[in-house]
Amino acid sequence: MSERGGRPHLAVKREVLVRYLDAWTPVALRSHRGATYVEAGGGSFAGDAFRVFGEFADRLEGHRLDMVMAGASGPAVLGEAPAGLAVRSVADAEDLAVAGPVLLHLDVVEDGAFGESDVWRLVDSLGRGKSREVLLTLPVREPVTEYRERLRAVGLGCAVTVELVAEGGGAQLLVFATGDSKHLAIFKNELWAADEFAGIRYRDPRDAERALVDISLTPQLLPLRRALLAELARRRSCTVAELQQYALLETIYRPADAVGALTSAASAGAVTREPSKGRLTPRTVVGHLEG
Repeated sequence: MSERGGRPHLAVKREVLVRYLDAWTPVALRSHRGATYVEAGGGSFAGDAFRVFGEFADRLEGHRLDMVMAGASGPAVLGEAPAGLAVRSVADAEDLAVAGPVLLHLDVVEDGAFGESDVWRLVDSLGRGKSREVLLTLPVREPVTEYRERLRAVGLGCAVTVELVAEGGGAQLLVFATGDSKHLAIFKNELWAADEFAGIRYRDPRDAERALVDISLTPQLLPLRRALLAELARRRSCTVAELQQYALLETIYRPADAVGALTSAASAGAVTREPSKGRLTPRTVVGHLEG
C-alpha cells in the first residue's frame, strides 16, 4: 500500500476493512432480503470495498448487495459494477431504508465531512436490527466505556475498541461492534492478521498499563494475562471457556489467546487449575490464588 511510509494508520485501517469485507460479503449474500454496505469514510475506502465486492461477482448473480456512499458526490469513479451490486450515493444515510445484513463503515479521522455526532446518529439509525454491524474510526477519547454503552443500547453488544498507535505516538481509535459474537471473533482474527510491518502497534484503551503490542498472529500476551488474572480475582474461580468469552468480549484479544495466557500463568504458579495436569481445555477450572 502506498500509504505505508507516510500514513501508517490509513494502511492498517484499509487492510483490516478489506480483510473483514472478504469474510462478511459471502455471509451477507446468503440473506434473501439482500445486504447493504454503507461507506462514510472517504474515497480510498470506497475503492477498496468496490474491489472486494468485484471479487465476488460470481456469487453476486441472483443476489443483491447495495453499496451506499454517504455524503459522496457520485459512484462513477469506481467503475462498472458487476450484476447484483448496486452502487449509489446519498447526501444523508440516516433515512436509508435497509433490510437484511448491514455493515456501516465510518471514519471521522480521514473524512472531515463527518463528525462524532454523525457517527452516533448513523449508528442509531442503521445499527438497530438483526445482522447490523459497524466499523468506526474515532479520535482517541477517555474512557471508551461510553462508546460501548451506546453500541449496546442499539443491540451491538459484542464490541472491540483498539487504539492504533504509530511509532511517533499518534493514535486513532478503531471500533467494531456487532450483535453476533461469532462475527466479533472473525473480525478479531482479521485484526491480528493485518500487516505487521505497517509501523502501527495496538493498545487496549482499557489496559491500565497502556502497553503497546505488535501486530502479529501470535501477539504478546502479557496485557491479556493481567486482564484475565484481574477477572479471575473477581470471580474467584471459573472455567477456561468463561475466560475465553471474557477475552473475546472485553479485551482486544481472541479466545484462543486466552488459553496461551492462562497456560503461562498456570506454569508460573499464578493460578490453580483442576485437573492439575495436562493441557488446558475449555472445561478446565482455574482459580485465583490468595495473595
